[in-house]
Amino acid sequence: MSSDLDYSEDDLAADLKVWWDDQVADVDDPFADPRPPREGTIFEVVPVVDSLGVVTALLTIEKHVNFEVPARIIKAGGYRSFEEMLAHLLPRIRSLVLQRRKKEAA
Repeated sequence: MSSDLDYSEDDLAADLKVWWDDQVADVDDPFADPRPPREGTIFEVVPVVDSLGVVTALLTIEKHVNFEVPARIIKAGGYRSFEEMLAHLLPRIRSLVLQRRKKEAA
């Protein structure tokens, strides 16, 4: 967690991991890992969770930052892995929090 933030990025990442796992869970086996995309098929380019699906993750994020987060922070098309999503979203969330704090201080 950065000392400049009012929330724990580790806690946020853990909650987002729970959200991600819920999105990609196998219906028949709730403990199964997500299936890897099959090489040479359309599944290679299709995200595991599309950008519209990620919009529901904003509720998880907002619980940590205590303000409404715009959907524009989500990568168009979605994400192929949790790590990709986290690497993309965390810096944007951090930036939004710092911008908001700057506005409130002015």
